[in-house]
Amino acid sequence: MALFGQLSALLLLLFTLDVVALPSRGWKDILQSHKRELLQDLVTWDEHTLFVRGERIFFYSGEIHPFRLPSPPLWRDLFQKVRALGYNGVSFYVDWALLEGNPGHFTAEGVFAFEPFFEAATQAGIYLLARPGPYVNAEISGGGFPGWLARNPAILRTNESAYVDATRNYVSNIGAIFAKAQITNGGPVILVQPENEYTNGATNVLFPDIGYQETVLQQYRDAGIVVPLINNEAYYKAALWVPGTPGGVDIYGHDLYPSSFDYLRTAHLGISPNTPFAIAEFQGGAPEYW
Repeated sequence: MALFGQLSALLLLLFTLDVVALPSRGWKDILQSHKRELLQDLVTWDEHTLFVRGERIFFYSGEIHPFRLPSPPLWRDLFQKVRALGYNGVSFYVDWALLEGNPGHFTAEGVFAFEPFFEAATQAGIYLLARPGPYVNAEISGGGFPGWLARNPAILRTNESAYVDATRNYVSNIGAIFAKAQITNGGPVILVQPENEYTNGATNVLFPDIGYQETVLQQYRDAGIVVPLINNEAYYKAALWVPGTPGGVDIYGHDLYPSSFDYLRTAHLGISPNTPFAIAEFQGGAPEYW
């Protein structure tokens, strides 16, 4: 799921609620603050926040999807408005169906080109969280799956070879585009979320399919993604894909609404206490009890 609408109702991606008494950390401490081996040293984290180039940041994000506003000249203006509201990041989905309308024929040109989007974000001083799927939900037709995928004999979102093979062209191409735009290459992309809300499965399929989850993560690594990978757990009690577990991402992310910050924070400490409290999707106007 995702929240859209007016700019004032921007989706919040909050990477901590611990806003006081944060300990100072040396560079070596930052590098050792997680279990997974780093593929780069520009985006790191501890249990409180992200660090970008060694500087602790609180990553507050709005949601802007370029395919929903396919007018590149307007993107910088949107990013500037987001920045003026006090945010320093933007999260965005990708609609696979628009980029590979025919199997094997990927194109990201014209209004679907991502380079102007990345350039506009850089000019406005915005970091990006890329959410390319292949399945994204995002309240779009088929969750971003192209229509031709309906003819695929495999069960979708599983590790069945026919489905995985169908995703390879898209993932390798979109992954390569995002890899070039990573902060390690001077771009604005500092996080990537593979898949989306992979939290529940039908009773007639294997779930959780650890093999599938690991396949998706590896596809993006193979495409050149080196920044941290994050998930959006739609039901925290499932506690799937926790860092350090099979299929685990780098930073565990929550996706639950309606809820309260305090309630999720308590849950997070029991699930992934060594990573920042990350909320990949949250409703506008969260209830808090005083």
